[in-house]
Amino acid sequence: MPVVLAPEAAAVGIAVGLLLSLVCYLVTNLSPGGMITPGWLALAMDKDLRLALMVAGVTALTYVSSRVLQQLAILYGKRLFAAVVLCGVVLQTTVYVLMQQQYPMFFADQTLGYIVPGLIAYQLIRQPPRATLLTTGVVTFCVYGVIMVGGLLGMLPRA
Repeated sequence: MPVVLAPEAAAVGIAVGLLLSLVCYLVTNLSPGGMITPGWLALAMDKDLRLALMVAGVTALTYVSSRVLQQLAILYGKRLFAAVVLCGVVLQTTVYVLMQQQYPMFFADQTLGYIVPGLIAYQLIRQPPRATLLTTGVVTFCVYGVIMVGGLLGMLPRA
């Protein structure tokens, strides 16, 4: 049976994610989908694996949509970042509108989840996609392991 952490543990999960993301960046010079992404994905996996899978699907749509946008407009630097994150927010909001009746618990406390697909898609555009997916996955599972061990040892509050 999985350890379900209390909402108060979210700050710790994000902090561990930031720390491990920074270590990953310093060692490999690759961003694991953005600095807050691994911590948020690990917390989403703790809540419900389907939530993390939904974010992966929205990320794929955001990546494809952003590549199409790059063909239609000159996007680079801050304009590219803003366009990709905005595209992710629009797609995630669309998913929310379509699915909120069936799965209301997915969206109960998911504020950061609206920008995470855009952050990952932005890194997929800037870095080699395979390397980005690999580093995001590895750092996310490391964060997940740390917060699960913390929950099992009673160092983090359980729900």
